[in-house]
Amino acid sequence: MKSWQFTRQEKIWMGLGNQALLDAPLTAFFSSRQCPGVAIRAAMSWALEQAQQRQPVVSGFHSLLEQSVLKVLLQARCPVVVVLARPVAGARLPTEWAEPLAQDRMAVVSAAASSGRLTEELAAQRNEWVAALASQIVVAHASPGGRLAALCDGWGYKGQRIRWLG
Repeated sequence: MKSWQFTRQEKIWMGLGNQALLDAPLTAFFSSRQCPGVAIRAAMSWALEQAQQRQPVVSGFHSLLEQSVLKVLLQARCPVVVVLARPVAGARLPTEWAEPLAQDRMAVVSAAASSGRLTEELAAQRNEWVAALASQIVVAHASPGGRLAALCDGWGYKGQRIRWLG
């Protein structure tokens, strides 16, 4: 699959898949690694709603709940944008992404210049990239005092609209 690049917010991004998805209003989805059952139920209902509406969703899809939401969206043939914390070039992508990429239902992007082991700092940077691509942000759960909660506070101060599910 041929890669492409674009510039947004003074960053050079690399990508694979359907570049046109980045022109649509994207909804960012986030969840902390651990979350209560009420947040899980709300997130899965939200994912089904997005799938029915074919609303493009952008996320790092890294936490277990984010991965579960991705599975629902892909099975429902909903458009998604996955943001990697490492460069797209040379990244080993899951085999279940091949079909949605080939069918232009998915884009995989990154602004990372170098690869390395995923650290909390890289994960936070990736989450900032996700938020920067989105027109709205949805959070299933952010653990109090955690990194995601701190990022959400910052996004709120920047005027980005955050919808809380759980």
